[in-house]
Amino acid sequence: MSDSMIVQAAGAPRAAPRDRAPGGGRRFSPYALPLHALEIWTCRLLPLALWFAIGRLGRFGLLVAGSELSHGSHREWRLAGVMLIFVLTVMLGMVVTVGMLRTLRGALAETRARRAAGEPDEPLSGALGRSIIAFVAIYLAWGWQAADAREFADADMERFAGQYDVYVARLMESALTPGAAAPARPVPPDAGTNLVLDVRTAVIFTAVALVARYVLAALHDRRGGGRLAFGVAFCELAFTFYGAALVLLLADQRSAWLRQRAVTTWWNDGWASLEASIPGWQAAMEWLAEVRPHIMGGLVAPLTWLTLAMLVYGAYSEDGRALVTGTPLARAAGAVQGRTHRLTRRGAGLLAVRAGLDRWPPVLHALRLTLRGGAPLVAMTCLCVTLLPVGAGYAERGVYYLIGTAHRQLYWELYQIPVRFGRDLLVTTLTLCLVAAAFDIAATRHRAKRSVSPGE
Repeated sequence: MSDSMIVQAAGAPRAAPRDRAPGGGRRFSPYALPLHALEIWTCRLLPLALWFAIGRLGRFGLLVAGSELSHGSHREWRLAGVMLIFVLTVMLGMVVTVGMLRTLRGALAETRARRAAGEPDEPLSGALGRSIIAFVAIYLAWGWQAADAREFADADMERFAGQYDVYVARLMESALTPGAAAPARPVPPDAGTNLVLDVRTAVIFTAVALVARYVLAALHDRRGGGRLAFGVAFCELAFTFYGAALVLLLADQRSAWLRQRAVTTWWNDGWASLEASIPGWQAAMEWLAEVRPHIMGGLVAPLTWLTLAMLVYGAYSEDGRALVTGTPLARAAGAVQGRTHRLTRRGAGLLAVRAGLDRWPPVLHALRLTLRGGAPLVAMTCLCVTLLPVGAGYAERGVYYLIGTAHRQLYWELYQIPVRFGRDLLVTTLTLCLVAAAFDIAATRHRAKRSVSPGE
């Protein structure tokens, strides 16, 4: 009998296999991320589909309401109300996203570990109150409002497309009618411009949103609570959108004046000469313009979705110092904070926001937490989230191939509605399941490492 058999016969504890070790099993391997995501998806498909359908139905109702409200008398005040409807549309999307991520909590091993440790389950209102303000900051920092604004305007343009037909017909009539009998030039259509405000209206509502945001933010800092957090997020979006409309209006009115200023001419000429004098500058900028969308879509977008999951699951800190905790930079940050004035720190923070640097701490924080599960987990997360829309696109083309093209235009548009709904449902739910599974793997493996090495 060999020594190993003697040891086992004596009752010595048998080493756990590699695939059954805590946090190191096949289920929590980074390479098992797609399978873990599919397992979560199959367990929570029905509530995810219900959340998604409710969100789409509510979004459709708000799009129609905004389109109907934007046409009629007192248009400048109507458009102010349309902007509020647009803010509600954005908030609805955020609530639905948080609700879908909250639905996945029961299928995560990290949630079961928290329950076993005696931590109570957090209600949906608690998750919304904790995450909605940071969600708004991420939403605005990465410019996601551009796609929502485009969809909002396109819905109005599609519903009142007849205005363009009448406008073109009157233009042709005016061009074909000779002499003084030609009709006056028709008024351009206003369909698709339901987010373009009047200057006076934009100033009034921007000031009101600013005051309301300040008051609610002060109350939230003192009392907390989900309702106040929701109000702060709503006022933050309202102030941003009304302010953006005001800035765009003023820039459009003063663009010709700015182009004629000597400072503008000097800056443009100096920048052009700088580009011409630096060797390889043009080629580098062209290469960067080609690579940047791939980097943003393949690396930053998955990490941003992972940040949203960490917001909902309570594993994210919006404080920038969380990035350097446990490193020498943490001591340096503490020394800087202790030796600088509060106004200096606030000014530096405002400068970072104006320079667009505030968008990176959430992504870097998500990257740091994901790296706890290993670099392969980051690669698998980015790869799966990037390939998912590609696969959904091919699946959509396959469905259209099965439907065929020998149909009338009206029938073809009707066929596209369920196909696009199914494609969006598949992409959205699987993306959320992927980031939830990545968070679960990273948190579980980190918990296992801490249990093995409690002194760390």
